[in-house]
Amino acid sequence: MLRISSPNRVFRARLLELTALAFIGLLWTAPAVRAVPIAHPVLGGHVDIDVKVDGIVIGSSNGVALTGDSITVDAAALTLDAIRLEIAPTMITLSESFGGYDEITVESAILEGAIGFATTASAGIPTLFTAVAGPLEVTGSWGATDSNGINPATSGNPIVFDVLSLIAIVNVSPAVEIDQVTINSIDGTPFGEVGRHLTIVASYHVLTPEPGTGLLVGFGLVVLAARRGRS
Repeated sequence: MLRISSPNRVFRARLLELTALAFIGLLWTAPAVRAVPIAHPVLGGHVDIDVKVDGIVIGSSNGVALTGDSITVDAAALTLDAIRLEIAPTMITLSESFGGYDEITVESAILEGAIGFATTASAGIPTLFTAVAGPLEVTGSWGATDSNGINPATSGNPIVFDVLSLIAIVNVSPAVEIDQVTINSIDGTPFGEVGRHLTIVASYHVLTPEPGTGLLVGFGLVVLAARRGRS
């Protein structure tokens, strides 16, 4: 049977298509005319960790998983407006003992912006820029073991560490690269290492959703609804 669409139905379908096109055009051009911070969930990535004593690397753990959380970026203003990154627990074997311990475990570590966090300097273009931002803080816990079984294992030691600032490279994804941020410093005095500090340094490689992914999905649904309305 031949179906004849009513003029009203065709008109409504055409109107939906035109509205969708206008909407998507507005959203694509909006960043060029105003600065809008966007919170991006962390979908993946990894952290490379170095353990140092007196500036010398004595242990590393590469490819540690990022378990969350999010970053907020204003690409038009070239700013990193908020950050919260959490890593999975990881154990690092040391090439030389520190206070009798040859294994250090980062049980948990969250790097996030502290009160007053803001971008203090930036350079580049919206699709690729470098931002200097701070202050930040790291919270979590650490442990240590002696593989020889001489020294008692220790765990649940709190990490409460202030980070003055970091340098982040933000690209269009926006993926974020943060290189060499100290996330903890352990005073060696209680372990017989007077005047020495063990530092844990992390480099973050953060992956977030591709830009416009949700936008394109929404646009597709609107167009699909419009085409169905024509039939």
